[in-house]
Amino acid sequence: MAGTGRHAVHRTMVLVDVERYSAPARTLHHQLDTREGLYAVVAGALAAAGVPWDGCYHEDRGDGVFVLVSPEFPKAPLVEVLPEALARAVRGHNNTSHDAAGVRLRLAVHAGEVAFDSHGVTSTALVDAFRLLDADAVKEALAASPGVLAMVVSRLVFEDVVRHCATLDPATFRPVRVAAKEFRAPAWIALPDHPYPPDPAVLAVPPPEVGPEVVPGGPMAEAASRAAADRGGGAGRRGVDIAGGVHGSGPGITIGAATGDHLSIGTPPPPAQQPHDPR
Repeated sequence: MAGTGRHAVHRTMVLVDVERYSAPARTLHHQLDTREGLYAVVAGALAAAGVPWDGCYHEDRGDGVFVLVSPEFPKAPLVEVLPEALARAVRGHNNTSHDAAGVRLRLAVHAGEVAFDSHGVTSTALVDAFRLLDADAVKEALAASPGVLAMVVSRLVFEDVVRHCATLDPATFRPVRVAAKEFRAPAWIALPDHPYPPDPAVLAVPPPEVGPEVVPGGPMAEAASRAAADRGGGAGRRGVDIAGGVHGSGPGITIGAATGDHLSIGTPPPPAQQPHDPR
């Protein structure tokens, strides 16, 4: 990394974190076995994607690791090959380890500029990648999956890489809205070893830019999918999708939108009475 000075350089970011690393049943001995297994499966999955471990910058995170991949290695294998290789390697590790040393992983893939200094590496893009990795939506997607891996990719990676992959179906991804600290951004979640059913409707529109975090399969995600299907249907049915409650009865009702705004619909007031002119 010498010679870059204070100038940022482009890298693909691969971040991996162990689910419930500090669970009570996982003793120090189990944690050491877990970490050994983690590094073995990540290095093996990178190799399967054509990326040598020794050719990357990487840092330990105790219960995880992040890897910066040089631009000389294409991004497509990191979303086409690496996730499935990682899931296979994890299952192999779990089959030969104590239950308390078994792992399930969250994987985040992002890309952007990073700057190296004497302490390591930093950048806004790298911070954003960690926000994606730690998003509640990703944790809940993994918790609900019978598989061992949940992957989240940034909007940049989805639009520039996933949509154009020859061996990966982007319709098996689900759009989410990630909100963590000051970070607000759309992203996409996939379950590589237990994929979501293909749903072309989710590709009709990008995930919303702002608002509360959305969890795949939740009511807000389902509403977004229905809205995407309606908007992608071309000419024909037109409608209004309302997120919120409808209150009141009789001549007037109030529709409460998810944004907190309200629209009141009712009988218009009678016209103002004009004063009587005695002439």
